[in-house]
Amino acid sequence: MKFDPSAFKTQEDLRKLSILIRTYFSQGGKHVQFNVVDRDTLLDSQKRPEKHRDLIVRVAGYSAYFVNLGKPVQDEIIKRTDYSSIQ
Repeated sequence: MKFDPSAFKTQEDLRKLSILIRTYFSQGGKHVQFNVVDRDTLLDSQKRPEKHRDLIVRVAGYSAYFVNLGKPVQDEIIKRTDYSSIQ
């Protein structure tokens, strides 16, 4: 599941995430992975990779360090992370 960091600003937001996780597993869920990163962080990681060596992103069925990915893959991940056009 992908989330923008702004989704977790308050204690109430974290409580809702906790409820989501508990509900998922109570209904038979076996695995969940959360990616919480915004577009600006990814863009900064492209410009200053030395500051973001520990940033892990979901690619397509696997996770990888963002700074180790080629620019075309990084650009695609950034495009997928831009939620501003979603209505």
